[in-house]
Amino acid sequence: MALKRRLEDHTHVSCDLTTDSNHLFLGRVGPVTVKGRGWESPLGLTCKAIEATVYECKLDIGKVISNQKLVLTTPAEGLAMVALSAVDFGNFITHPLMKPPSPPMNTNNNNNIIVGNSRLTFLKENVSVNPSLGTVTFYGKYAGSKWKFKLQRAAGSGQKTKIQATLAEFGEDGEVTQINYEGMENALALSTSQFFNELVLELDGTLLSFEDMMLTDKGEDSSVMLSLRIKVKKFPSPGIEF
Repeated sequence: MALKRRLEDHTHVSCDLTTDSNHLFLGRVGPVTVKGRGWESPLGLTCKAIEATVYECKLDIGKVISNQKLVLTTPAEGLAMVALSAVDFGNFITHPLMKPPSPPMNTNNNNNIIVGNSRLTFLKENVSVNPSLGTVTFYGKYAGSKWKFKLQRAAGSGQKTKIQATLAEFGEDGEVTQINYEGMENALALSTSQFFNELVLELDGTLLSFEDMMLTDKGEDSSVMLSLRIKVKKFPSPGIEF
């Protein structure tokens, strides 16, 4: 019920808890699995479906009884699988918790700086998911111009994902020129690939780190399936908005 109250909208929410009296007396609860469909948070984070499992929670029973609040003695860990439509993915990359990277400095052969340290801004619109090609295409704004990104799984490369960046539309301010746009493409590809490979979302004590991805065309529309590792250091505060 607490989770339902925090969501702006949903079509399904369920929670399965496994424990017994002996383990509960010792403060051990779990595994705990939360499932949902059609979730929307107050700040616009959406998903088609989610299934998250925390293997075991070790609770401080004394504080639970005295404070009427769940307190962990050690961090709880688990895994989550989230299904995102193209619209959901656009909401995901533009959510306030997401902080796009500043592309790294780069130089050409003459050691002239060709990439600045402006902040990249992802765009919500025109996201497409193509399971046959294994790519998610999305766009961003950088240095006054529009850039196209193709995200895909990087199997066997030591990385989880890889991204190709290309110039989609020149801006009118002249910051991107024919001379330096290739350097900007390389820098944007490098920084956004690193960003997704090292992605960690922090929800008031709950850490969600990117683990893997796959694409599927099952259902009414194509989906991006994100595998996330969960680490709960403390349970989120009642008033937190995400």
